[in-house]
Amino acid sequence: MAGYTGRLLILLSAFAAGAALAQNDPPFWRDLSPTMQGVLGPIEAEWAGMDAERRRKWIAIGQHYDTLTPGEQQNLLSRMRAWVQLSPSERERARDRYRQWLTIPPDQREALRERWQEYQNLPPEERARIRADDHR
Repeated sequence: MAGYTGRLLILLSAFAAGAALAQNDPPFWRDLSPTMQGVLGPIEAEWAGMDAERRRKWIAIGQHYDTLTPGEQQNLLSRMRAWVQLSPSERERARDRYRQWLTIPPDQREALRERWQEYQNLPPEERARIRADDHR
């Protein structure tokens, strides 16, 4: 009986702790699991200054990380490192562009993705020529 009571107390304590965490703001950096800290490492220096909503978004991204392919994981980490380097005004401009992107119908977004991939596959000289033509 003591074993059952002990397991029940542990289970109830874990449940209560989980419920309390769900109701509170997202955790401090030190409260994140080592795995989550590893995934979110590029933004560690910014964590303390983030509002609760942003922390929740990053935690959701971190929880999704294991479902990504190795290439997608590298891409995510690279983008996180680039994001940290942006100034606040550059970040706001990026957010605005993303909001605009979401207003484009899905089929047009897919066509744009394909065109972007084609551009990315061009030799560097050809990409430079296209950029120069666009600035005329």
